[in-house]
Amino acid sequence: MMKNKVFIIINVCGLSIALACCIISFLALEYDTTFDAIHRDRTSIYRVSSVQTFENELTRVGYAPLPLGDVIDKTIPDVSRTTRYLYSGSNFKRDNDLFAANLAYVDPAFFEMFSFDFIAGHPADLRDKASVFISESMAVRLFRTPSEAFGKTITQVYGGELKEVKISGIFREPAANSSFHRRDGSAYMNAESFRDEYKDIRADDWRYETTLYVQITDPGRVAGVQKQLQPYTENNNRVREDFRIHEFVLDPFATLAYDDRDEQVRAATWAAPPLAAIIGSVIMAILILLIACFNLTNTAIAISTGRLKEIGLRKVMGSLRIQLIVQFIGETTCICFLALMLSLGITDMLIEGWNIMTDNNIHLTNHYLQNPAFIGFLVSILLTTGIVAGSYPAFYISRFEPVTILKGKLRFAGTNYFTRTLLGLQFTISLIAVISAVAFMQNAQYQRAYDLGFDVRGAIVVPVNDQSEFETYRNALQGNPDILAIAGARTGIFSEHTHEPVRHETLPIEADIIEVGDNYLQAMDVKLEEGRDFRKDSQTDLKESVIITRKFADRFKWTDPIGKEILWRDTIRLTVVGVVKDVYTHGLWHEMEPMMIRYVKADDYKQLVVSAGAGSVAKVNTYLAGQWNEVFPHRLYPGRMLVSSLQQVDRLNVSIMYSYAFLGIVAMLLSATGLFTLLSLNIIKRTKELGIRKILGASTMSISRMVNTEFAIILLVASLLGGLASATWTNVIMRAIWKYYQAANIVTYGVGIGLLLLIAWLTVGYKAWHLARINPVDTLRDE
Repeated sequence: MMKNKVFIIINVCGLSIALACCIISFLALEYDTTFDAIHRDRTSIYRVSSVQTFENELTRVGYAPLPLGDVIDKTIPDVSRTTRYLYSGSNFKRDNDLFAANLAYVDPAFFEMFSFDFIAGHPADLRDKASVFISESMAVRLFRTPSEAFGKTITQVYGGELKEVKISGIFREPAANSSFHRRDGSAYMNAESFRDEYKDIRADDWRYETTLYVQITDPGRVAGVQKQLQPYTENNNRVREDFRIHEFVLDPFATLAYDDRDEQVRAATWAAPPLAAIIGSVIMAILILLIACFNLTNTAIAISTGRLKEIGLRKVMGSLRIQLIVQFIGETTCICFLALMLSLGITDMLIEGWNIMTDNNIHLTNHYLQNPAFIGFLVSILLTTGIVAGSYPAFYISRFEPVTILKGKLRFAGTNYFTRTLLGLQFTISLIAVISAVAFMQNAQYQRAYDLGFDVRGAIVVPVNDQSEFETYRNALQGNPDILAIAGARTGIFSEHTHEPVRHETLPIEADIIEVGDNYLQAMDVKLEEGRDFRKDSQTDLKESVIITRKFADRFKWTDPIGKEILWRDTIRLTVVGVVKDVYTHGLWHEMEPMMIRYVKADDYKQLVVSAGAGSVAKVNTYLAGQWNEVFPHRLYPGRMLVSSLQQVDRLNVSIMYSYAFLGIVAMLLSATGLFTLLSLNIIKRTKELGIRKILGASTMSISRMVNTEFAIILLVASLLGGLASATWTNVIMRAIWKYYQAANIVTYGVGIGLLLLIAWLTVGYKAWHLARINPVDTLRDE
């Protein structure tokens, strides 16, 4: 090691980064495989989900009708516990400060079914409607310390009402890989308090949805319980045309997060992170580790050229081949151990970057010593890396005959098919990472400029409770020159909307439905292609008219859609009065759905829409927040710039781009080192030949061409394989995340391959310069 400092330092640094990537991927895989593992009774808990049917297709939804929980408690004895889980829109207030509550209403059995680590208080106090249970992080936000928060009274704010509640319990925030984790803290209250906030919802209202969990201690009874639930689908279907349930199913909580992720189920709790992110990190980490191992293998062979006489003497003195093999693998493992120690420090830095890049959707933490599995992983990866990197040189060098070595007749093999293959794989893997980084950078630019069919960059949506709040707030906003338009709606684009079946004659389709007021199309800059907009205060438009998107018309194969009749909810007949440009209601994540727009009167408004210029939207949003605080001083500003949805897409693109760029740089540097090592090995093998050629008049250029031809062929093959592999890889990753994206193109491959060839050219150029300086006398002198 001391005689080959440069080679060893390069390999230790490269291998440590590769091992750090493997540790990150292990933590990400552990994060995914242990999702919801903190809940001790998870195997006996089930969520009651609803299955909808349309056109012979079944869709699972993670909600059930609100009254079903009481029905199960009274009629199904095999269910030992039930709890509803309903989100609140309220805030907390302490003195004059407002805080996001992140509050959910649950039944008293919630803390008995799910595992929470309590710092203070007792779960039984959840039966008190005036009590609230908050997480440790929420307690710190409200009172600086949990001990100071416990027993204190705070104000719950909902609508225009205030309610005093007592902090009766404090628990540690669940792990990030939990269905109930909230990044900014969480809180729970008795489900009966739900009706204090939502007074118009009755306990027996089958039109309202909730998340419903049941606990069944005997697994053999699950099928029977599910069968007993089926008659209650009729209770829902009698009152809801828009949400007709085919059957109820019991989804096991132990696998719920993965099922919701795979089927993209609409639910109230967190699903596990995207599988593509986990598998992608594991695969890339393994590939980077292989590059580092290949590099160490080639380096070990190169270094061993100076140890041939040592090996010959040891064999003459009686050393067995197995002893030499163990020694060489042991030496390689020692190098790997140094790299592993360094990788732990690098991992701590990479974890923070990982959490930022994944926007905390996969939040990793350093818990090395607390996890025996991690210690086992470190030992396994150390031994595996040492064996993979050291086996070939150990077996290859230890087979040399001592007589041949000591007579000086041994011709060291230099490069061979194995080492060439390793180098080719190194550059292929490097090219995959680099092309992926370039592809995601291009995709970010493509998606930033994507036309979603409305002014996503200048629109702000602010939820309101009723027409009175809408008018009061709208009046407070008048006169701001940066506000281009104000409109109202009940549901809208990129906000709450419904998805329901409609018919034309006998042909059914499913469509997104939004309900808007006057001036909504202008405020959202939705382009009218045919027909007209709604007429202000028109009773006919309120009852019978509808505007559709172009895709809606195409689904019914209408060439002239104006005047066509649509049947909605089996009884409501609507007439098409206008056609607008297609609107991507789900952004770029999912398939664009056909959309239908209905007209509603002002007393149905639930949101206020503001239009501003793209350059001034942030300033207008700040102005809106200031006016809100003056008009509604007891409520947090709930407005949202719709451009934030595009920013989320952009952040994901950039984070993935940075990930692959980091991996690509590491891979390229390791590959360049591997190329440098093999070039050196090849030159060492042919030292005397090259010296003779120089004496006979060969130019440095011709010698360089002769030495480097095989490496040029390797690079060309690696470019072809890397280009094909990266095309498949990037397409699979992007398709798993988005519906609309830009795949890798000729520019992507050109940039990636160009960078690969540049790195190789610099490496080869350095060795050519080194060759030009070699004195042939030195190469031919016999020791």
